[in-house]
Amino acid sequence: MSTPSVVVVGSMNADDSIRVRTLPSPGETITALSVATALGGKGANQAVAAARGGASVRFVGAAGAADGEAVVAAIAAEGIDVEHVQRLEGVPTGRAIVMIDDAAENSIVVLAGANRGFSPETVDAALAGIAAGELLLLQDEVPAAVNRAAAAAARAAGATVVWNAAPAPTSADELVHDVDLLVVNEHELEAVARLLDVPVDGIDATLAAVARSIGGDAVCTLGAEGAAYVVGGEAGRAPARRVEAVDTTAAGDTFVGYLAATAGESFPVRLRTALGAGSLTVTKLGSAGSIPQRAEVEAWLADA
Repeated sequence: MSTPSVVVVGSMNADDSIRVRTLPSPGETITALSVATALGGKGANQAVAAARGGASVRFVGAAGAADGEAVVAAIAAEGIDVEHVQRLEGVPTGRAIVMIDDAAENSIVVLAGANRGFSPETVDAALAGIAAGELLLLQDEVPAAVNRAAAAAARAAGATVVWNAAPAPTSADELVHDVDLLVVNEHELEAVARLLDVPVDGIDATLAAVARSIGGDAVCTLGAEGAAYVVGGEAGRAPARRVEAVDTTAAGDTFVGYLAATAGESFPVRLRTALGAGSLTVTKLGSAGSIPQRAEVEAWLADA
């Protein structure tokens, strides 16, 4: 089987992960147990997941000129092509402050920085060579105009467009229309449905209606319950394997990246692999660093 080729247009952050006993209440000061800084951002996380899942990955994004090289280097260390990462003067690289408590719940504050600064023109240059058979992966931590330009260029070239509508769009201007596969969680599904004027009527019915509206496939992640899907006109649900969660920060990004990495395989295999990878991710601390390699996922699933 040929190696899938994935282009990720998205965000890149330096993540400060702070361990606490409990998340603070408004006005409360607490003591951290530990802190660590590592690669994060939905775009970078999904690029790493796709690469560790076995795909050949190109990453398109933006970093602050002064402080972004360590983040870019961390992406490149995964074997990911970073030729089209734009360096911007006068803005910081994206950053996230992630607090994780003993129950594996988290609270996140994000500084978009350079992620909100790069332009559709950068995307045009980066996607000039995208071809049929490749897959474009998008999220919502970059300007909506960038996502729309990328999706249009990929669709025109015959590539497959996957849109992870996260964080949830808040206006119709943030919708991406050239989409082959939409991936959302429950909250994001409801947000997209309302913006598409689709009735919200339970997960399965809403997902089917959204899929019809976009003229493509759709998957909704359900946390520990697995995922619901409408793919190729077939609807169903798939369970996730139960694990002891430590940190849920990058679980959704891992799922999406593995769905991209397994393009070309049957959908049941793609879904099982992506769910397994997401489950393994929550058993480790951190964002990109918690994402498992494909061999680890396969071995764990075989032992189920």
